[in-house]
Amino acid sequence: MAVLALAFVLRLVWVLYAMREPQGVHDPAFYWGFGQAIANGDGYGLPAVGSISAGPSAYYPVGYSAALGAVFALVTHTPIPDNLQLTAGFFQIVLGVATVAFVYELGRRLFNSAVGLLAGAWLAVFPNLIFHTAAFLTETLFMFILMAALLVLLDHDWRERRPSLARLAMFGILIGASALVRPIALLFLPLVPAVWLVARFGWQRALLDTGAVLIVAAAVIAPWSVRNFIRMDSPVIISANLGDNLCIGHHEDAPGHFALPVSCFAPDAYADIDRAEFEVRRNNDNIEKAVKYALGHPVAELKLLSRKAYHLWEHDHDGLNAVESYGDDPFMNDTLRTALERIADVFFFATISLGGLGLAGLLRPFDPRRLYFLLALLALAGIPLVFFGDARFHVPVMPLLVVPAAWVVVQSIRLVRERYVS
Repeated sequence: MAVLALAFVLRLVWVLYAMREPQGVHDPAFYWGFGQAIANGDGYGLPAVGSISAGPSAYYPVGYSAALGAVFALVTHTPIPDNLQLTAGFFQIVLGVATVAFVYELGRRLFNSAVGLLAGAWLAVFPNLIFHTAAFLTETLFMFILMAALLVLLDHDWRERRPSLARLAMFGILIGASALVRPIALLFLPLVPAVWLVARFGWQRALLDTGAVLIVAAAVIAPWSVRNFIRMDSPVIISANLGDNLCIGHHEDAPGHFALPVSCFAPDAYADIDRAEFEVRRNNDNIEKAVKYALGHPVAELKLLSRKAYHLWEHDHDGLNAVESYGDDPFMNDTLRTALERIADVFFFATISLGGLGLAGLLRPFDPRRLYFLLALLALAGIPLVFFGDARFHVPVMPLLVVPAAWVVVQSIRLVRERYVS
């Protein structure tokens, strides 16, 4: 309880200080606008931009915007004071504190209570995750759902009792929900048959359980896919930004980080068409451009990986940039901002160093649950390299990485005690 109270207080103080309406033309401003539109019953759409008309959109996954819409609607249609920023902040505080509790349980169930307690405390004071609590970004909700999904799946020792179909169905529900926030969650699906086969559960059980998870996850996603097919007049499963993200990371002058190259975002390439057709056509065209470049330039692609990796892991204070609307709404003085950046980065590099060492603890002794956890961690850490490098993209892996980091510390303390105390 003390760890959860600490997590709550730190996030509350930060939200009261830093939560504000996002400015400029950045992801937080879009999520803020989508949330309000959904709460007001105006649907999920974008205004006119240049020669592109207003209309329904499927550019971003709907999950986070829908969650904000539900929170905003609660405030708008009840006696709760209409402070949308603070209400969203309190919502994300609850998500953040719950995620700390989930990490404690995962550490305890995969290792022991000491590892769980340290992992929970580690996450409770994790600077950048606290910063994200006041940012209108998907990470806080995504981490909450994803860690809940892992806790459901990894709850008990599979060597004694394999997951029931009911538990797998709940896992599928949570994976489907998390995919509507960030589609990379779908990477957790193929890990099921892979680990089942390594654990010698058999082909029949692997196919049956994977099919159960897949069907349930698809059922969660399906209503949004049907809406997209109707409103976008195209089979957009979750979102229409895959092509843009791929093209940013795969073109002749790709720097390895976020950019808006003319080859992918020509200003007049889709003039005088409606919003839905614009999103679908650019998505399809940019997927084709990215795949064609990647297949035609394998050496350049290998060199580009190092630049992407650098930008992915170069720092861990992107939450500060987000609350200040990426420079469009600076409210911290330089001294405070610099101090917070340095604290966050030092904490981050210590975490990834210890967490990297602790990955061995997920392999020996063999436990299929630990193997699944390890593969999930590696999938979250590696998938951004398919697109482009950005410090924000590594944030969801942090709740997983603190578990092996905590294991290293607990093991080190145990070894020191055994050697010098006993």
